[in-house]
Order: sequence, then C-alpha cells, then structure tokens
Amino acid sequence: MKKVYTILVTAVMILLTGFLIVALLLRPQTLEIETIDLNTVADGEYIGICQNKILFVVVKVEVKDHEITGIEVLEHKASYMGQAKQIADDVLSEQSLDVDAISGATLTSDTVMKAIENALK
Repeated sequence: MKKVYTILVTAVMILLTGFLIVALLLRPQTLEIETIDLNTVADGEYIGICQNKILFVVVKVEVKDHEITGIEVLEHKASYMGQAKQIADDVLSEQSLDVDAISGATLTSDTVMKAIENALK
C-alpha cells in the first residue's frame, strides 16, 4: 500500500509540473506598441492580425482623411470580446494607440492594440 501511495503522489506531482510548464509556455507576452503617425496612413480599410501565444486577434481599421473612422474586432476569444471591443473604442476615441490597458485584461488590450498597429503599418 505504501508503494502504491508513493507512485500515486509521484504521478500527481509529474502531472502538476507538466501543467505548470504548459501554462507558462502558452501564456501571452506583454507586447511593445509603437506610435503610428496617422498623417502617413492613406485612406482605406486595413486588416491587422496579431497572435500572442494563445490569443489571436483580427481587426479591420478604417481610415479617412488621416483619422481612424472605425475599428471592428473581427476575431478574438469570445470570453474577451467585450474587452477587445472596449480597447478598440478607446483607440478610436483617442485616435492613438497610447491608451490605458483595461484592468484585468492587459494582455488582451496589448494584443488588440498590436493588431491595430499592424493594420495601420
């Protein structure tokens, strides 16, 4: 019985260690968001994509007269879509990627802003 207990504890420890390693490897990273000069962006619709480990975002950004006139989040994890749309609205309102990340959704905010940056580049 003692031998079975030891094997069971060892197996549980190995599984927990494996889960921890996988979680750390798949955790999204903080991204560096660059400043975009809208005066250099021509009128049009642009698609931006950003994959940050397990987070994947696709946005459509509309520009007219060197202003962002619309940002649509086309794809994101359903559980974070509300935060993604909020950060897109903040970028639209400020006409800048220099907006505060949403508390509790910093990695989602970074990934959406990077997708917008990629669209505008």
